[in-house]
Amino acid sequence: MTTAPATGGPAAAGPDVDRSWVPLAAGEISLAVAVIVGVTVSYAFPFRAAKYALIVFFVVTLIGQTQRRPALGLALIAFSIPAMDLIPPQMYGGIRALNTETVLIVVALGIWAREVAMRGRDHLATPLGRLLLAWVILILFSSVRAWMLWKVPLLDILAAAKNHLAFMIFLPVAFHVLRERRDQVLLLLAISVSLFLNALQGINHSWLAFAAGSLERHRAMALLALQPNIYGTALAVYLPFCLVLALHRVGGPWIRLWFATVTAAVSFALLLTLSRGAWLGAIAAVFVIALVRNRALLFVLALGVIGYQAWLPEQAVKRIEVTTTVDEDDEIGADAIAEGSTQMRIEQYKSLPAMMADNPFLGWGYRSFPTVFERHGTLGRAKGAHSSYVQVGTEEGIVGLVLLVTILFASAWAGVRAARADEPFVQWMGIGLLGATVALAVCMASGARFELQKILGWFWILAGIVEREGLLAQVRQVHRFGAPDLVRRSGTAAADE
Repeated sequence: MTTAPATGGPAAAGPDVDRSWVPLAAGEISLAVAVIVGVTVSYAFPFRAAKYALIVFFVVTLIGQTQRRPALGLALIAFSIPAMDLIPPQMYGGIRALNTETVLIVVALGIWAREVAMRGRDHLATPLGRLLLAWVILILFSSVRAWMLWKVPLLDILAAAKNHLAFMIFLPVAFHVLRERRDQVLLLLAISVSLFLNALQGINHSWLAFAAGSLERHRAMALLALQPNIYGTALAVYLPFCLVLALHRVGGPWIRLWFATVTAAVSFALLLTLSRGAWLGAIAAVFVIALVRNRALLFVLALGVIGYQAWLPEQAVKRIEVTTTVDEDDEIGADAIAEGSTQMRIEQYKSLPAMMADNPFLGWGYRSFPTVFERHGTLGRAKGAHSSYVQVGTEEGIVGLVLLVTILFASAWAGVRAARADEPFVQWMGIGLLGATVALAVCMASGARFELQKILGWFWILAGIVEREGLLAQVRQVHRFGAPDLVRRSGTAAADE
């Protein structure tokens, strides 16, 4: 893999700059500007004609760029993930199970096939991708189980499972398509630009309410997620990547300035969500990053947590106090619990043993949680899951819980492995993945976040990049001790070094 551009760029920078960062070419930048302008115009003039014109423009651009360079097609898809729900359903002609997720799967497979046609089969395998394949098989089995136990329409439950699983395809596609540093940087910047625009949208939605003191009724949300808690989870998951690239020398001062700007926007938007679970996830991620690589952050984090009442806005402080303050003299009834999100989470965790008792290993089937909670829960009423762990334990049983925890551990381990690489870009992307996985794991404890895979599309792309580079770094270390065949079989440009 070429680790520096042919002319200019990082090679001409100072000695402390990571030369593995590859700047974008003029054609890539002009394409990004054209897409952003098109999206902005469509958003500013939300007429039906403008929306359809943008879709046509996007499809034509996607096909043309994918034929020329598959990574560009993947970058366009990644950039447009937040806006996928805006595609009018009538475009699919009312065909059952044909929706945006179906098209996404077909397009992703097409990008992958084009890469194989252009560069040959990639012989490097993705362990995390195999775990996701196991999850796909489990969810499909769980869907059939729900059909058998609850007599739900089989095609409907399979269609719901397909929508849940669709975004996971980004991990193997990114792993096998993004073989060069130039392509990896392109995807990273495409994701960061889209994330920045969504953070600005969230800020624009809530800053006036924030100033007026009515933020509780107008919490931040954006196209990435129209529910504040889900939006907050997405921001908490991607904050670690932005933070590490802003704090450390990867790509020069302009790159650091860009990611510092994105970090500030994401942090403020996260604050405006008033999502306590997302706040805890972000704090846990920063703590892990500080513990592993930047101990100075521990001091800053400790000051921020201890003195939060001094610097947090009043609405955020009240939100925290609602969680930590309990009046023991008041009797909490079922109606009050149903309206209180914190107590509802406690009741669902308390109900988990009873809900798993009859089907401990395989669970009750996909999307059966509301019914099972109504029958076996402490409240005797149907409610949606307020924790991914409770949901998976109920619907997929012990097998599902073990597989879910294994996926999270494998994601974190991929980050740790990449953090041991020689190149700073790979190191800090690995630390970012580790922090993002910790944030996701914490957020999943207070919401059914793993079910909503749209917000994790970027996560799987970045995980694919990090896992690939971590494996290649490990192979290079073996190569130094006399095993060159392992490197040759990787099928990447890095083998030519």
